[in-house]
Amino acid sequence: MTDQIQNTKMRAVIYARVSTEEQAKHNFSLESQVELARKWIVDHKFELACEPFIDAGESAKTMNRKALARLLEYCRTHKEKVDAVLIYKIDRIARNMADHVAIRSLLSQYGVRIYSVTEPIGGDNSTSKLLENVMASFAQFDNDAKAERTKDGIRKRVSKGEISWVAPIGYCNVMKPGGYKTIVPDTERAPIVKKLFEEYAKGIYKESEITRMANNIGFTTPKGNKIRQQVIHKMLRSRIYTGVFLCRGQEMQGAFEPIITTELFERVQFYIRNKTGRITNHPKRMLNPDFPLRVTARCVCGGKFTGSWSRGHGGRYAYYHCAKCHKRSVKKEIFEEQFMELLQRLAPKKEEMAMFRATVIDYWQNKHNELNTDIATIDRNIQKVEEEKVKVVDLTKQGIFDADTAKEELNRIKEKITVLKLSRNELQIEEFDVEACVNYCLYFMVNVAKLWYEIKLSDKIKFQEMVFPNGVSYDYSAFGTTKTADVYELKQLIATKNSTMVPSRGIEPLFYP
Repeated sequence: MTDQIQNTKMRAVIYARVSTEEQAKHNFSLESQVELARKWIVDHKFELACEPFIDAGESAKTMNRKALARLLEYCRTHKEKVDAVLIYKIDRIARNMADHVAIRSLLSQYGVRIYSVTEPIGGDNSTSKLLENVMASFAQFDNDAKAERTKDGIRKRVSKGEISWVAPIGYCNVMKPGGYKTIVPDTERAPIVKKLFEEYAKGIYKESEITRMANNIGFTTPKGNKIRQQVIHKMLRSRIYTGVFLCRGQEMQGAFEPIITTELFERVQFYIRNKTGRITNHPKRMLNPDFPLRVTARCVCGGKFTGSWSRGHGGRYAYYHCAKCHKRSVKKEIFEEQFMELLQRLAPKKEEMAMFRATVIDYWQNKHNELNTDIATIDRNIQKVEEEKVKVVDLTKQGIFDADTAKEELNRIKEKITVLKLSRNELQIEEFDVEACVNYCLYFMVNVAKLWYEIKLSDKIKFQEMVFPNGVSYDYSAFGTTKTADVYELKQLIATKNSTMVPSRGIEPLFYP
């Protein structure tokens, strides 16, 4: 008698999914879902048919979920051995009504119903089915509305210089009266962050030494863990400590309190870029606005140019000279004038601008079309699978397939089509104003000399590194362009005539003996 009762029990498989840390914080963790599902099975006198199917870290918006695909296959190949798919909440399966209906249709063909731990669905009556449709619709509505609210809220807060994401070490997340997060300096850690920046800016410490220093003074993560060098590495390069943050590639002035000054941050970046770890020169001198081409300009001997002032004929005069060979000194105004001539030489000609524009736009359109190609590939695969369906019907008519075999094959084909369509749904084309981007790029290229001349020192250094990532050589007659930014490399490929050196000027009047 006991065996007969046991055999009448409904057999269920568990499906769990979690996509973000936020869901885990709200009791959506995989462990919680599985634990509650197991309890539900016991309470409702079901049997667990197999181990749970788990998708970790996948978005409910997309259907590229391997565990879900395995679950569908398992239900198909174990028909009459599985009665139910048990989920924590209906949006664990899908937040798109069409996707939910597609999955439910497949499972229904296999004799499987969807049950929820927290919602009254799964029954065979009309009320239960109506509730399931309503909840699936609300899941999609909730997802769409949440996405809109989130985007609008973030956009508004960012425009006001406010951020709501996880605070970097040295800051704390706090809730503002309006009900959203922002960041404020951590009273315990912010002073230490500032001290570590100041120590590194002396130019005498390596990152590993700063890390040891941080641990020796009790600097820990918000969770109380020991500071690792990777944390220091990221911290020293983060501009957010100056009150500025990046949003979609643009710098935004934050409405939160900075921990360090921009000048201190730039001094740190200088030593990071040079990677010497043991520089003894004075940081303020190295960032002296009188000599913006220090370090960027390289002598033919391999040394770096530096700058200094000399007295003579009743005045003070600025000169650049190689810190290694001390061959000759070049007047500052002549040195920088020649550098600006090099920048002007890099500017594209009118005919090059037209070719550049056409080349970039053509490249973007090709990239833009790749997504359409992927969609077309899926569509072809769907068509091939549809053709398989026709073959199954033909083989059935010829008597090669019996009714059961044909039904099994048609179910397998329908499952493949459903999964392909779900994969297709996740492909979206991102719109992008390529014309505006190219226009801005060309404006930069044409006005590169003027822009360099007008910007502040800290930006000049970044500017020079961007245009000349390996520095720029100088042979006491002209600057050479050994390696330029990618945009100029493309321009040189398009140009009908290239030159690696700016035509020289006179030599004797330029130098200080």
